Amino acid sequence: MPDEAKTEVTKVIARSIPGGEVVYDALEALLARAGLEYSGGFIEVDGYRVHYLDYGPRDTELPPIVLMHGAGPGSGNWYAQIAALQEKRRVIALDGPMFGLSDLAELKEHPTAFGARFLVRFLDEMGIDQVDFAGLSFGGALVLTAAIDHPERVRKLVLVDSAGFGRGIPFAWRLVHAPWLGTVLFKPSRFIRDRVFEKWEVRNPERPDRDAYTGYSYAVRVRPGRSDAMKDGMKRFTSWLGQRKRFSVRDLRQVTASTLVMWGDDDQIFPVSHGERAARLIPQAILEVIPDAGHVCFWDQPELANAFLVEFLNGD
Repeated sequence: MPDEAKTEVTKVIARSIPGGEVVYDALEALLARAGLEYSGGFIEVDGYRVHYLDYGPRDTELPPIVLMHGAGPGSGNWYAQIAALQEKRRVIALDGPMFGLSDLAELKEHPTAFGARFLVRFLDEMGIDQVDFAGLSFGGALVLTAAIDHPERVRKLVLVDSAGFGRGIPFAWRLVHAPWLGTVLFKPSRFIRDRVFEKWEVRNPERPDRDAYTGYSYAVRVRPGRSDAMKDGMKRFTSWLGQRKRFSVRDLRQVTASTLVMWGDDDQIFPVSHGERAARLIPQAILEVIPDAGHVCFWDQPELANAFLVEFLNGD
């Protein structure tokens, strides 16, 4: 199908999803901030309709780069990185189930196990044998799990302020287990969304793209049914003690892919000591600590973060 026709079909599907028209328009506006026109589609994976962004040349010798967002809005988080990487590489950023424009998932297990398995099935359905993976936060735990379970599928790995390297997590996130307070915290609220962005996610919230970035995030947050799905997922991800899953030394020693660990020096969600542990235990890992940056370090310092990504992913 020609790209223009595919885009029109995608728009029709997006607008048929409850809340989807607002999400699509916000995503398109965010992509435009990086000089990108929308390019993407939908595919069915294990009964879920999944949305993804797709950019860059298809005829390169290197495998596609697949970007996995964290427990925020979705694929649009990577808008500035897509723009930097798509000049020489095919770049795919998907919306995991429950995020962006993808179907909402009903979780019956830890979300990392579900998400990593789903990610590999996405590659199968897309007809992709091997990739370079990059994952932010929760998405980092997904791509790392996939790399451990399926080393033949992963050439290079980038972990950005990733989950899974320690118990540490803000106490407020643990309140999801409080019977009434957890419900309040996950209700759609622009005020709460902005406070999370300013307090925990970034160190430099007033960058020029703020309105487009937070507008996209809020549009996803208010999709009908998403608050309950996110609350249930967070209950499985955390306990009163913090993160439920922590990668063991044995897990990390199994990683065969060359790995870039990239961390904000002032991450208020997962401390930089988690990144240091990852880089120390993964055999072929290097650590880059981004100065004056929070949890979403490529928001705070996009030029520096993009330079690290391009050099690592396009190098030998």
